[in-house]
Amino acid sequence: MSRTTGFLRKGIQQFGFIGAPRVPAVIATAITSKAQAIQDAERARNELAKTQAEAAKTVAEADGEAKAAVTRANGEAEANKIRQTSLTPQLLELRKIENQKALIERWNGQLPTVQSGNGGLLMQLPKAQ
Repeated sequence: MSRTTGFLRKGIQQFGFIGAPRVPAVIATAITSKAQAIQDAERARNELAKTQAEAAKTVAEADGEAKAAVTRANGEAEANKIRQTSLTPQLLELRKIENQKALIERWNGQLPTVQSGNGGLLMQLPKAQ
């Protein structure tokens, strides 16, 4: 029986049945390489999905900004149409009078002073021939 026990121990130790099973180093390396390749592929898929999501977000933001700009422009155009139809000669005259009144209210009572080097003229006039 001791011969059988010795034979079994030798076989068990040789094939790695004591504790965790042992596989040859080549197989362990192949398993590790395959697992690494799977992880790398998954990482690449995740990065691609992230890039695509960011691109879609950028496109959506640009589209929203463009639509908002068009909406603002349409609103401004409509407001200009309303302003244009509401303009009358009487309203323009009223605005002119209001502007003149505002200028008078701001005036400090001093006349403007202008200095030039050409005898009081602001621009040189052509000489008569």
